[in-house]
Amino acid sequence: MATKVRAKRTTWIIAGVVFAVVAAVLAGIYVYQEMTSRATALERLSEATELVRRADAVVIDVDEVVRGEITPELGVSASEAASAAPVAISDLKRAQELIDQALPDLPEESAAEARALADSARARIKMLDAAAEILPVNVLAAEALRHVRAGWDHLLEGEKLADRAIEEYNKLTRASVGESQRLNAQASERLKLALADLQAGASAFPDAGIAGFVKYTESKIALVGISAQADVAFLAGRTREANALSTRFNADEKEVIKQLEALPETPEIAIAGAYERLAGPATAVYFEARDEATRADEALNRVVR
Repeated sequence: MATKVRAKRTTWIIAGVVFAVVAAVLAGIYVYQEMTSRATALERLSEATELVRRADAVVIDVDEVVRGEITPELGVSASEAASAAPVAISDLKRAQELIDQALPDLPEESAAEARALADSARARIKMLDAAAEILPVNVLAAEALRHVRAGWDHLLEGEKLADRAIEEYNKLTRASVGESQRLNAQASERLKLALADLQAGASAFPDAGIAGFVKYTESKIALVGISAQADVAFLAGRTREANALSTRFNADEKEVIKQLEALPETPEIAIAGAYERLAGPATAVYFEARDEATRADEALNRVVR
């Protein structure tokens, strides 16, 4: 009987040792798994941080364009930023995915950093989404501006020459009308250059209303043409014809002045107005997101320190 009892006790002891070993192994596996999960989570956080950092190069370029003054040169920067933005958005979204995967296994101090980084990424995505509506308008406005600035300069020069021609004609001498003829030829040349530039600007940014300046320039060219015909008639001694052309000129000039009064002060102002109509709402969203990003970055800096 005693032998049997010892056998049972030995079995219990062996079983107890086995259970203890299994428990220790399971505990070791749990610790290993926990350590591995934590290491993986930290790697994901590190990768997410690098993706946000990489996207920031594009965010900075976009921000310079959106906050910059619209100039003819801005179009190139806007176009490049628009092309780079989708890749940056993809990086930021991937960073968010990695953070979501990492958060359950991160220690608290790293989890706080991850949440702040996610907020930063989220705000940057909002910025770039809004910029996607702004940058194409920047490109259009910059291209139109490049043409209309030159066109406006030519137009002003042409108008000055045409005004001087009228002054000379009104002296009613052969010498002064001859000078008027010369000035009208120069005015016509300048106005035709203006017309070509303004037409190019209108084509580049149809919503800017530059077509009104195109029509005005066409009317001004026609007006100078009448003045030039009066020069020829006067110099040929056809006084009645010259007087009739002068009367026609005065009547047509009143209509041309009405055209000008209906236009914005300059083509640049027309472009600025169109830009505000098309990009204004997205710009407001952009700057709200920019403020969010600033706050998120400040929070991230506090956590990382």
